[in-house]
Amino acid sequence: HDQIQFVPRSRLQRRDRAFKVKFAGEGADDYGGPYREVFTCACSELQNQAALPMFLLTPNGQINQGSNRDRYVIDPSSTTPEALKWFEFLGVLIAICLLQKETVLSLNLCSVLWKQLVQQPRTATDLEAFDERVCHSLYKIRDIEDEGIDEDSFEDLFFLEFTTQLSNGDEVEVCEGGSALEVTFQNRKRYVEMVLKKRLVEGHAQTHAILRGVASMVPVRLLPLFTHAELERMICGAPDIDIGNLRRHTRYGVSVDPQDSHIALLWRVLEFFTPEQRSKFLTFIWGRNRLPQTDEEWGDQCMKVHTLEAAPADGHFPVSHTCFFSMEWPRYTSFEIAREKLLYAIINWCAPRDPP
Repeated sequence: HDQIQFVPRSRLQRRDRAFKVKFAGEGADDYGGPYREVFTCACSELQNQAALPMFLLTPNGQINQGSNRDRYVIDPSSTTPEALKWFEFLGVLIAICLLQKETVLSLNLCSVLWKQLVQQPRTATDLEAFDERVCHSLYKIRDIEDEGIDEDSFEDLFFLEFTTQLSNGDEVEVCEGGSALEVTFQNRKRYVEMVLKKRLVEGHAQTHAILRGVASMVPVRLLPLFTHAELERMICGAPDIDIGNLRRHTRYGVSVDPQDSHIALLWRVLEFFTPEQRSKFLTFIWGRNRLPQTDEEWGDQCMKVHTLEAAPADGHFPVSHTCFFSMEWPRYTSFEIAREKLLYAIINWCAPRDPP
């Protein structure tokens, strides 16, 4: 950003490399490799709060619960003039990726940001995707009468004001004077709606800064032509799971022989899957959609496969335990059945709830 911020944007609007890279103290010639390395390093810093205070690990990731535990959301407090300039420059990098087929940003951001960029409505499902605990609390408050709680008992159980906690832990009012307004049985649904609205616009100023950067390079009016998933794929590429890497970091239950026929079927199915299906499999078993990039990031973590001893095996689906990165895998009798059962499981394992 320091070096490129004064370069006219028109000079960056190229279908090939937008600039040439020279690493200080290194003799590498930039025929594409160093250029791509800059984008990789930038993404690494963007997703490291100690390096740049722009993005946070999702609340789900912070407490190791729910889906998208490896994804990031905008830090709501990152609103200084300097930080907004950085977000605007991120928009420039995003535009470069849209212009250049082989340039990608390996960012792992939640759907709520991509939906804002394409002006797609956000729902409670998007909040659950990054803060499942709060979302489930809202469901419970909204439908509290289903648990036999009436007006009198509600006041004995809940001591809430019209405030909420953002992804960075800051407590904020969801309406003017909210800290002095008590949540009651009668106004609880209004409270749920206002909390949901507040949480889904976290990072609003930062997102507008990103759009300003994009608009300086490409027409932003075209972005709503795409879904949020399509835009993410164009900018970040399709996350693929290296099956060999996953296999090296897999351990088996005490009664499992890695040479067992049903274990061989598992790896054969995963090798047959598309990159998107492999990503869904990882979400199904671990709540993440990308593998750690280095052995250091892996640490002591590994995928654990146990045998689901159930008869008939072909009549059962695999069972995942995302908190433990483990799966119980039935003794399927054929590749076709194993593929069908696993594919159904990874697509339907977490059906979305009705939004508040």
